[in-house]
Amino acid sequence: MKTNYFLLIALVCSPCSVQSGVYKHIDEHGNVTYSNVPSHNARKIDLPPIVVVPAVDPEDIEERITKRRETARNEEQRELIESKISKEESRLNEIKHEYKDGVPDRLGSERNYQRYLDRVERLKEEINVREKNLSILRNELQKIPDKNR
Repeated sequence: MKTNYFLLIALVCSPCSVQSGVYKHIDEHGNVTYSNVPSHNARKIDLPPIVVVPAVDPEDIEERITKRRETARNEEQRELIESKISKEESRLNEIKHEYKDGVPDRLGSERNYQRYLDRVERLKEEINVREKNLSILRNELQKIPDKNR
């Protein structure tokens, strides 16, 4: 009895040669059958290896989404400020061209010399305001984190 018991344990523990694979069989009616057991007229199919994707941490996904949204917001702000800077610079150049280093051309409506002086002063003040605006906008642009950082 002990011998039978040891023989049973030896058979259970011994490695078995197992054929693994997927077989495709097409019968006379054209029906296709797939099986892991080989049969006559069955052809073995070589399947690509199974790709195992590691589990994803949901917190990591939330963090990535938050970063992407923040980056998109920063890019929108950057584009908006750059467009404002461009408009401000073009307007400043127009005013400087009209100002002509403090000696602008007199307009037909400025027969009164005081009107001419008032316009010159307004142009000078507007140049100062535009330059301050540009300085503020450039500082704001520098505060926005760059997407490459």
